[in-house]
Amino acid sequence: MKHPKVAKVISEYKVVLNVGKNEGVKVGQDYIIYRQGEEIKDPDTGEQLGIFEEVIGRGVITYVQERIATLESSEVLEGGRKVIRKSTGLQGWLTPTTEEVVEMPDKTKPFRKAMVGDLAKRM
Repeated sequence: MKHPKVAKVISEYKVVLNVGKNEGVKVGQDYIIYRQGEEIKDPDTGEQLGIFEEVIGRGVITYVQERIATLESSEVLEGGRKVIRKSTGLQGWLTPTTEEVVEMPDKTKPFRKAMVGDLAKRM
């Protein structure tokens, strides 16, 4: 079976993989995009432990064709809350202030600089 790789970067949130229906890829499957780094050795024994995999991002298959598939980022940055303080008078430090708590929406996290040739692996 062909090893999945990034064939095209559409945006920081979307890439095209070089695998599709012919390789059993289906909409909804989860993948990671990664790059192989250096060989890691045990500091005590010197034994080779494996090749480090730098994860570029996680995504879900959103569209599948015969030989290619679209992968979109599925990681989310939580929005949280933002407190806005407003002064009610001309001299803010002497007059009372009001606080408004604003809920910030969650945002999709982009892939970290995905490039053509990056590896992909089904999770």
